[in-house]
Order: sequence, then C-alpha cells, then structure tokens
Amino acid sequence: MGTTSAYPPLHTAEHLLTAILARHFPEMTNYASRFKSRKCVFEFDYPHPIPVDQVKAVESELQAIISAAAAVTTYELDREQAGFLPNLHQVPADAGTVRVVRIGEYDMRACIGQHVSHTYEIEHLRLPTFMEIETGRWRVNLVVD
Repeated sequence: MGTTSAYPPLHTAEHLLTAILARHFPEMTNYASRFKSRKCVFEFDYPHPIPVDQVKAVESELQAIISAAAAVTTYELDREQAGFLPNLHQVPADAGTVRVVRIGEYDMRACIGQHVSHTYEIEHLRLPTFMEIETGRWRVNLVVD
C-alpha cells in the first residue's frame, strides 16, 4: 500500500509502473516493491517470456505519462466505497476510511505515501534492469535520478 518514507517522485513512478505492467501483463501476480533511496526494486510473477519490445513499450508509456503532466491527487473514501481499488487487500480490515492516490486517468490505488503534485516532477526516469530472475519471477529496477 505504500511507504511514508519513499522519495515522492520515485513513489509516484512506482504507482505508474505497477499500473502499466498490470495492463501489459494481466496475468501478473504476487508483485512487491522495495524502495532504496532513489531506486525501486519491483518484482512480480508472470508465466511467459517478456520480449525486449514489450519492455521498451513499458518504458515509453512511463515517459509519455510523465510528459503528460498528469495531476496527482489524494482523497479519502469510506472502505465500502473503495472495493474497486486493485490493492484494497493491503488496507487493514478495520480501517473505516481509505486514502486514495489518483494519477490522472492512469492509476488509482490505496496509499499512505507521499507523491509529487504532477507527473512532470518525475525526472530522469530509467529502467536499467528488466529481467527474469528465476522461472516465472521478474525483476524491474526503476530509478529516478
């Protein structure tokens, strides 16, 4: 659901990466992120090969959304209204309200972390690593310098 200490441009980029990967690879499961300063290690399960052209398409889409200067907004919903969020399972069951982060029309999910105000604040984004680390388990390193 997020972390309160992640670098805001990186955290916002990680939301976008998650949404884009979910669209490109709908069979993606068991995804998790680890933040390290200005780097995010994102791992997920996906049972098929991922060709280089698809990796390039993911990075191109990330860059396009950043260039679009999409607004990043937060608001709260009652838990009963938040059932459509893709990560609601990460919110404690006894939480009456859920903090939602919305990035333009590109992503909306529960999150407690800090974010930029607009995607154009994400600078020097790179995906230096996108590889299968074991059969069916993938790793993406997302860097914001």
